[in-house]
Amino acid sequence: MAACISSLGHEHSFKKFDEVFKLPQKRYVDFCNDNYQLGNYSNKKLKFSHDNPSPKILTASSFDELPKEDPKKPQLGDEQYSFNKFDEVLGLPGSRGSTTVGLSCHSPITQVVQETEPSYCSKKLPSLKLVAGSLYLPKENPMKPRGEDAHFIHKLYQTIGVADGVGGWASKGVDAGIYAREIMRNSLIAVDINEPKGIVVNPKRILQEAYKNTNSEGSSTACIITLDSEKNTLCAANVGDSGFFLIRKGRVIYKSPIQQRRFNCPYQLGNAKDNPSVAQEMEIIVEKDDVLVVGTDGLLDNMNESEIEELVQRGIDEKLKPKELASQIGNIALYNSFDRFADTPFGRAAEREWRSHRGGKVDDITVIVAYIQ
Repeated sequence: MAACISSLGHEHSFKKFDEVFKLPQKRYVDFCNDNYQLGNYSNKKLKFSHDNPSPKILTASSFDELPKEDPKKPQLGDEQYSFNKFDEVLGLPGSRGSTTVGLSCHSPITQVVQETEPSYCSKKLPSLKLVAGSLYLPKENPMKPRGEDAHFIHKLYQTIGVADGVGGWASKGVDAGIYAREIMRNSLIAVDINEPKGIVVNPKRILQEAYKNTNSEGSSTACIITLDSEKNTLCAANVGDSGFFLIRKGRVIYKSPIQQRRFNCPYQLGNAKDNPSVAQEMEIIVEKDDVLVVGTDGLLDNMNESEIEELVQRGIDEKLKPKELASQIGNIALYNSFDRFADTPFGRAAEREWRSHRGGKVDDITVIVAYIQ
């Protein structure tokens, strides 16, 4: 296995993917609630043999940071809070509001955050639908066997959510995975309770309700996505560096932007300085046969767009189920996370910040694949 891995180099090919799938299957969790479904796993560790020494592989707990205390903590509807301070990092326009691809989107933040008269998109139950499957690969950590990621898939309301607990809380003796699991569980409850039947889910409202009812210590990123089949759009609200790709005919046509204050310090909900008012909203036109790939930074930091495009196209050609495709994508991300010579988004970002790091980032990996049918 070591010789096989060291000979792959940086070229992307189906051969590379075929060889990686021979790796032992790690433990995975299908959904974020308490009904965990565990697969077979092996305690064998990946080994790499290289003649040249490489910098130490850094885990998420070594990198994920908590924001420094800010006396000007933004509140819901705070007119003084603006993204302007962080435009360079976020790549956002100077004005507050939402991001739209192909059509107008929700009202600006100052209107959306009002808890009375929330903005809904009226519709009947879906005609287009999301058919989704997932894979969760937590890091091997006896102290945190569930890892720090959480997610859910709500079939009736065509809604997906992911959260990633911020590893920096470990230095304070706090398991941020507990917060991530609670906010996803509360999001799932909010979808069931607060959304009238026949009305499309409002992702930002769901985040607001879940945030208000989550009391665990810690913090996490969060991304909620729903399908409005009457308007043929995906509506999403995202806080932090989890996110998604929308793929059409084998090509990424949209990637959600990340929110971070500095390298590896994402916006985060919980016992931190952020709340759902900072969530970036998106509304993207979709078509039948589009593919949605959602993940935490364990996926996004370790896989390039070209790799995801290649795997999605192959999965479509082979008529893979969403869960099968999620498994293939997740295992490539796992492989890259241990490869000290892989060309990864995280490695390139670390190099731009003059960090002594090469290759992938060992982290919990959550992948959700949804076919739009």
